[in-house]
Amino acid sequence: MKPTRAQELAVLRSVVYASLFDYPLTLPQLRATLVEVSADEATVAAWWRHSEFLQAAIEHRDGWYFPAGRGDLIHTRSRRETLSRDLLERDRRLIALVSRMPFVRMVAVSGSLAHLNAEGSADLDLFVITAPQRVWSVTLSVLVIARLLGWRKRMCLNYVISEEALAIAPEDLFSANQIVHLRPIVGQDVFAQFIGANPFVRRFYPNFDAGQRANRPTGEQANTFERLMNVGIAPLFERASRWIYGRHLTRKSATWQSRDQVRLEPECLKLHTSSHRAETLRRFEVAVDAAVRHAQHLANQPVVSAAH
Repeated sequence: MKPTRAQELAVLRSVVYASLFDYPLTLPQLRATLVEVSADEATVAAWWRHSEFLQAAIEHRDGWYFPAGRGDLIHTRSRRETLSRDLLERDRRLIALVSRMPFVRMVAVSGSLAHLNAEGSADLDLFVITAPQRVWSVTLSVLVIARLLGWRKRMCLNYVISEEALAIAPEDLFSANQIVHLRPIVGQDVFAQFIGANPFVRRFYPNFDAGQRANRPTGEQANTFERLMNVGIAPLFERASRWIYGRHLTRKSATWQSRDQVRLEPECLKLHTSSHRAETLRRFEVAVDAAVRHAQHLANQPVVSAAH
């Protein structure tokens, strides 16, 4: 089953993107993150076996797919996965704290720990979805409690949205990749709604299956305690939190390196102040083009750009 050039490039792009983070892929992961092409695992494996181009560009060893000559990634991934599991265990109580906060509807680990690909003493990056009009009060409450408990320095709560602002922008490969690698802890039903509100994710990753990723549901969404708070204190605290934390963020805005990736809105608090989006996408296109040219040379094919 010889693949088409579009299918070859889909496999190559998936493997190269993961390699930017020193991350080799298993066959299920390669299939799940196949860029813009739908296929099952057996078909993807057959494409690699029947393509001189893919075999020149991608090595397959011990169940891992990685760019040719990057066998070192296997050891790197194993080491980082062990470290990441230790860090997640370290932060188990911190994750539980956020998950049990009033008005929290979904909590997911993001970033390197979500990939089990952390180095050193990586921060715990959390992506949180709250009830409507509770983004700022939930965020400020979590940060204050974490500071009081001595956990603030290792927690990064840099993306909090409400159920009324589930759509993510920009709709590009970087965003889609971040979303498919979220590791939900609570709120599987809300996670499913979040995926549904972002159809561009499945345009980039048609094989992605959200599945049953969360360990437990959030429970009754409008419990008695929340209803009591909604009567008076919660709306007041939300306004106060937005004023207090908003002023704090404004004072720090001069240090932000990627101001275009910051949103300070009533239903969305996005603080990607040092975003790697632009650099990652630039490196990705350069790496894909280099891999294509190398593979075409080895496979004695005419050199054609990978741009599409």
